[in-house]
Amino acid sequence: MINATPPPDSSAEPVIRNERLIKGVLATTIAASAFTIQIFLPALPAVQAAFDVTATQVQLTISLPLLVTALATLIYGPLSDRYGRRPILIIGMVLFFVGTVLCLFAPTILTLVLGRFIQALGSAAGVVIARAAVRDLYGRERAAAVLAGLVAVMIVAPMIAPTLGGFLVDAFGWRGNIGATVLFAGALLALVVFGFPETHHARSGASFGLGSMVESFQTLLASPAYRAYAFQSAFMIAIFYVFLAAAPYAVMVVMDVSATGYGLYFLLSTVGYLGGTLLANRYSQRVGIDRMVRIGTGLAVLTTAIVVILMFAGIWHPLAVFIPITVMGVANGMALPNASAGAISVYPDLAGAASGLTSFIQLGISAVFAQVSGSLQNGTPHPLALYMFGAAILAWVSFEIFKRAEAAETLHS
Repeated sequence: MINATPPPDSSAEPVIRNERLIKGVLATTIAASAFTIQIFLPALPAVQAAFDVTATQVQLTISLPLLVTALATLIYGPLSDRYGRRPILIIGMVLFFVGTVLCLFAPTILTLVLGRFIQALGSAAGVVIARAAVRDLYGRERAAAVLAGLVAVMIVAPMIAPTLGGFLVDAFGWRGNIGATVLFAGALLALVVFGFPETHHARSGASFGLGSMVESFQTLLASPAYRAYAFQSAFMIAIFYVFLAAAPYAVMVVMDVSATGYGLYFLLSTVGYLGGTLLANRYSQRVGIDRMVRIGTGLAVLTTAIVVILMFAGIWHPLAVFIPITVMGVANGMALPNASAGAISVYPDLAGAASGLTSFIQLGISAVFAQVSGSLQNGTPHPLALYMFGAAILAWVSFEIFKRAEAAETLHS
């Protein structure tokens, strides 16, 4: 196993040249993957009609990128630990651009799926390396505040992407939708090449390979501190994915709300999350990572419990869902950036591997919750309420159990 001892975190505030430009690059790269998936959603019916294929075939343009993103996050982190953040991010953005161009000129659905595969393989680098680069540049507590701002961009971008994508499809067709993404990918590649310096200078001496990657992951998973942050953040994100998967049925079908009405209600959750990230940005250094995580997790348990009570009491009104969910968004915005900063700070020399493994755990757990909760349609909003509450409980329990294990390990060392 890798001998990686967490060094004491320096309290000195780093001096960073072109800090605003670097933050802008990181914010854009961290949002690229989710934005690219979401902006393409309104184009699915047009793509299906253009290629005369089944819904299952066209759905591969969405499901395959999600799978590729989850797997790619495992590789990019260790690669960037060994070879540096900048070259690996540039490679990722080149793949992102090439895959998007291939999508634009795809003559068949198979070529389009291949282009989406390459596109996702490249854009996945953004989330992993952006988080690792933040840990390179800032101390542990400051990293949480910076990540809060970056995560806010990552959440807001997909929120506006479907609206923009729908306009582009109506105005220019599905290839016009992808053409706009080509421009975005090209601009992002230029930003990374000319605006992103190397942030990781204490490179791992070992050559990259499957063995070293597995050792890195073993080292991280052996740490109770890492497990506390990684699994807490995964279950907190799972609350949001349950909401994405199950709320449309619960609100639009069971509560008979129009698609437009649902979209307007949905904006409340976005406002809540942005409010939480602003609180994280402002107070994380003062309050501390662990306290912010506990406050956010406790608030998530409380608000999802309220949804359960209201739904089982028969109060089936959209506001009975969206008002608590808005507060839950605040909770998620407070806890998630701090938990992410904690996960990549346990072993700073393995920040890239930690970022990649954390993303994989988050995507994997969230996908399971979303698939199961979204498939249970029994004519009530009960599955939505119960699965959100269950994810919140697991976030709280996992954090407390692993933090106690960390304290016991420290006491006996």
